[in-house]
Amino acid sequence: MTPTLLDYSRRPELGLHARVVADVLAAAAPMGVSPLIVGAFARDLLLLHAHGIDTRRQTEDLDFALAVDDWQTFDALRSRLLAADTFGPVGSASHALRHKSGWRVDLVPFGRLETRERTITWPPRGDVVMDVFGFKEAVSSAHPVVLPNAVQTRVVSLPALALLKLVCWKDRHYRSPRKDAHDLQLIVRSYLAASNESRLWDEFMPWTQEDDFDYERAGARMLGHDIGTLLDAAGRHRVVTLLTEQASTDLPAVLPAEMNGQDPDAARRLLAAVLTGLTEEATR
Repeated sequence: MTPTLLDYSRRPELGLHARVVADVLAAAAPMGVSPLIVGAFARDLLLLHAHGIDTRRQTEDLDFALAVDDWQTFDALRSRLLAADTFGPVGSASHALRHKSGWRVDLVPFGRLETRERTITWPPRGDVVMDVFGFKEAVSSAHPVVLPNAVQTRVVSLPALALLKLVCWKDRHYRSPRKDAHDLQLIVRSYLAASNESRLWDEFMPWTQEDDFDYERAGARMLGHDIGTLLDAAGRHRVVTLLTEQASTDLPAVLPAEMNGQDPDAARRLLAAVLTGLTEEATR
């Protein structure tokens, strides 16, 4: 997939978002760190503001993924943000700051400070472990984005966001149920409407001629295909394992029930379609 420019420069409703992003960039750019917008604001940019798809719950939090070499670099960036008087701390949480507007900003480091298991261990005690698989994979497909007042940064692509939602769900669904599952359901069901319908009749025409063709599941299958283009063999195995477990009909799975409490089987079929697209991509 080729990243495309997303131009929201004439969206006044994003003016406050732009101000917060600009203040983060002012501290990060001199250090050679390029923040990547992830999380709920990425969801809103990619679905609501780009295509008018209702996300049901707009956010007043901004999440940034930061590729850094070590914790010293992350700490130095956090110190620069606090020294600028535009941000304050949020309790003792080293990953969270409060912008002077009142909005919360979460910072997630990834890159060379990751373990071999693709996790980070937050200092100083190392008792909080976070799975950051998916962030490095998201970089290559990230979209350049322009916000009001010519603020320029990057936002994850929709397939990368779906990947991150899967990882986040597995990492924290016991602590924060349904949040990531809701977003994943929204992305899967909206994928064709997010400027992908023409691809169905172009790149994937044979799917439409299959006896069991279903429009929504075709979008889920295409999403799985696109996620697969972001992954190496190890990453693909990791996602396939998770989806196989959650799409199984042998036992009631947690993710489908959290995605769609009224019809978990419908959610399971969508996950199975994502899995099909992902495994097909591996054989191309």
